[in-house]
Amino acid sequence: MIRQERYPILFSPAENNAVGEDDISDGDIDKVSIEEFTAVKFRSEDFSLLAASIRPETIFGITNLWISSAGNYVLIELDGEPVAVSSEAYTKLSYQRDGVKFIREIEKREILDREFYTPIERLKVKVYEADFVNQSNGSGIVYSVPGHSIIDYAEVIRLGLDIKPRVIISIQNPADTVLQRAHSLDLTDYAKLKEVNVELYRAEYYGGIMAEGLPVISGQTVAKAREKIKETLVEGGDALIFYETSRQAETRTGDRVIVAVLKDQWFLDYSLDWLKERAHKLVDDMQFIPDHYKSSMQETIDWLKQRPCARLRGLGTHLPMDDRWIIESLSDSTIYPAVYTNSNYLRKIKEIAGEIDPAILDYIFTNEPALEKNGYPEKILKLANDARKEMEYWYGVDVRLTSYPHLTNHLAFYILNHVAIFRGSYLPSALIISGIITADGRKISKSKGNGESLMAVSRKYSADIYRLYVAVGADFSSTLDWNEADVNALRKRYDSFVQILDNYKPMEGEMNGAEKWFVSSFYLHLKSFIENMEKYNIRSAFVSIFYEVLNDLRRCEARGGRTDLAMGKVIRDWLIALSPAIPHTAEEYWHRHIGDSFVSIQQLNRQPELSIDATVIEEDSYIQKLISDIRSIMAVTKITPKTVEICTAGKETEKLAGVLMGGDYGKVDKAHRFMIQDFTRNRKSISLNGLDEYSAIEANRIFIESILGAKVEVRRVEDPVNGKIAWPGRPVVVLNR
Repeated sequence: MIRQERYPILFSPAENNAVGEDDISDGDIDKVSIEEFTAVKFRSEDFSLLAASIRPETIFGITNLWISSAGNYVLIELDGEPVAVSSEAYTKLSYQRDGVKFIREIEKREILDREFYTPIERLKVKVYEADFVNQSNGSGIVYSVPGHSIIDYAEVIRLGLDIKPRVIISIQNPADTVLQRAHSLDLTDYAKLKEVNVELYRAEYYGGIMAEGLPVISGQTVAKAREKIKETLVEGGDALIFYETSRQAETRTGDRVIVAVLKDQWFLDYSLDWLKERAHKLVDDMQFIPDHYKSSMQETIDWLKQRPCARLRGLGTHLPMDDRWIIESLSDSTIYPAVYTNSNYLRKIKEIAGEIDPAILDYIFTNEPALEKNGYPEKILKLANDARKEMEYWYGVDVRLTSYPHLTNHLAFYILNHVAIFRGSYLPSALIISGIITADGRKISKSKGNGESLMAVSRKYSADIYRLYVAVGADFSSTLDWNEADVNALRKRYDSFVQILDNYKPMEGEMNGAEKWFVSSFYLHLKSFIENMEKYNIRSAFVSIFYEVLNDLRRCEARGGRTDLAMGKVIRDWLIALSPAIPHTAEEYWHRHIGDSFVSIQQLNRQPELSIDATVIEEDSYIQKLISDIRSIMAVTKITPKTVEICTAGKETEKLAGVLMGGDYGKVDKAHRFMIQDFTRNRKSISLNGLDEYSAIEANRIFIESILGAKVEVRRVEDPVNGKIAWPGRPVVVLNR
C-alpha cells in the first residue's frame, strides 16, 4: 500500500518542497487538486507549439490555435526538439520532465506568421491572439474547436475570422450544441460563456458519440475516445502528459504552487481493489449525518488513487523506511487517535526496550495472537496486554464530526486507512459532516487569519452563549454565520432565561388550566428534544427546549398562570436537557434550586409522555385556533367589536354530527334535514374529539378577551345563529359593535 515511484504532487518551487492543503492559501476551504492535461504538439518547419487540453478527443475539430495577447513566450528543448510555450509553462515542464532546456525568448510574431500542422490528419492551422488565453494556465497555448467550445466560437465571431466550425461529436439533444446555444447568448459575456461551456462539455462527455469516419476514434463514446486518442498521441510522440493545478494557487507565504513530478515520491496507493472493496463495505455499514454524504463518500473512494504521504522538508516524524522524508500530516492524522487510548503504556515500553517491536504494535492494535511465544520480558508483556485492553475499551470511534470541505481528503483517508489496518469494533461507526462557519458572511479559515480563538470568544460572550449560539444557529449541513446582531439577540433571550431562574421561588398549590397546559406543553417539547437529539438534529432540539419553552412561560403568565408554580413542575428536567448547550449556567441553577449534586451526571427523563395531558394540549390548540379565526374575521370585516359572541354546538347538534359522520343520512329526522347540506359543505372543519368547547372557552375567557380587546360571551346553541349552524369544532362567531 505504501509505494515509491514517479508521482505528480503539488509543489512550491520557492520552498523546493511538496505542499498540502494546510500549506496552501485557502486550501482548507477551496481545495486544490491535480488535473491531467494532454499537451499536443503542433509542428512547423522550425519549431512546434505545445497546446494543453483536458479534451484530447476534440483533436479532429481543430480549426486554429490561440495564444495570449498579453503573454510572454519562450523556445525550449523538450524531448529533443524545439517547442514554444509560455514562460510559466517552461517552469512547470522543468519540474515535470527530464531534459527540459531553455533556448531563447520568442517573439509572438514568429508564432503568428507561421502555419502549424495538426497531428494525425496533418492539416494546416493558423495562430491568432486572444484575450481569454491565460498564459499562466496550461502551456499558455490553446487549440480552438469552435464546433465544441462556445468560447472559441465567440472569439472567432469577435475577430471576424473566416473559419467554419467542425462538428465531430453528436449528442441526443441538438439544443445542447454550441451552434444552437450561440443563437441565444450574448457572445461578449465571458462569465456566462464559461458557465455554458461547462454544461456543453458535460453533455458531450456523458452522452456524446464521436462522428463516423474519424481516424482512431470513429463512433466511440466520448469517454472511451478520450482515453484512446490520448494513448495514441502519446505513443506516437505527438503529445505528452502535462499536469496542472485545478485553480491558480499560492502558499500561505504568497509563492506560486505548481504541479511537480518527483521521481522517488512516497505515496499511499488507494487504487487497490481490496482496499476499495473494504472501504465501500464500511461506508455501507456506517451512519452518515446528513445521509446524502454517504453516496458522496462512495464516489470519492471510487476516484481516489494515489496520495503523497511524505515530504522532504518541514516538521514532523521521519518515515521509518527512509529517514530523508517527513510523514505528511494527513497521512497519519486519520489513525493516530488510536494511540490516544494507550500512549502512556507505549512510552513505557519504549523506555524499557529502546524501540517498539512491530509485532508488539500488531498485538496491541490489530488483535494479533498472544506475544508469549516471542519470548518478550514479563514487564513488556504486561504493558502490552494493558495497552491492548485500553485499545479494546476505548476504540473505535462512535462518531467523528468535521465539515464538508474535508470529505474528499481527511474523511476519505480516515476510512481507507482504518479499513487497511483495523477490523471489527475498531472501525468507525458514524460521521457527522457539518457546514462551515462564516463571520458576517465571510468564510473563516486558517489561511485568511480571520478566526477568533475560543478563549477570546469565552471572555467576550461566555462559553455558554457561544455553545447555545452554535446549537441553535444552524443545522449540521448548513452554514453557521457568526455575527454580532444574532449573538446579541440570542444574549437577550439568554438573559431573560437567567432572570427567570434568578427570580424563581418554589411554591406549592393546585395548578390552574394555564399551568397544567404549560407542564404538558413542556413535556411535549422534551419529547421532541429527545427525538431530535437521537437523530442529531441539534438545532431543532434546542430551539424546542430553549426558545419554545421560554415562549410558553410567557403565554402561561399571560393566561393567568403562576410561573413559579409551573416552573417547579419542570425545572429539574429543563436544566438537565439544557445542560449540553449551557453547562455552566445549568450547573449554577441546579445547585441553587435542586441540590448539591451535578446536573451533568443526571439521567434525562426518558418517558416525557407520562406527563403529557392530551386533553389539555387539545384544548389549548382549540383556543389558539379560535383566537386566530376571530382575528381573521375582524380583519376581513374591518369590525372592531365591543363584544364577541361565541356560539358552540349544543348536545343535540353534537349527536346529529355523529350520525352524519357515519354517513347514515337516513336517520336524520325531517326537522334537521336542512342541516345535511351545511354539514357536507363544512365537513373538513367539523371535529368530534369530545372536547367540551363551551367549558374550554369559559376557562380561557379572560385570556381571549385580553388578546381580542373585547368582551367575550359564550353560549351553547342548537338553532342557526344569523343563518349559520354551530358544529362541533366549528363555532359561530358574532362581532357586535
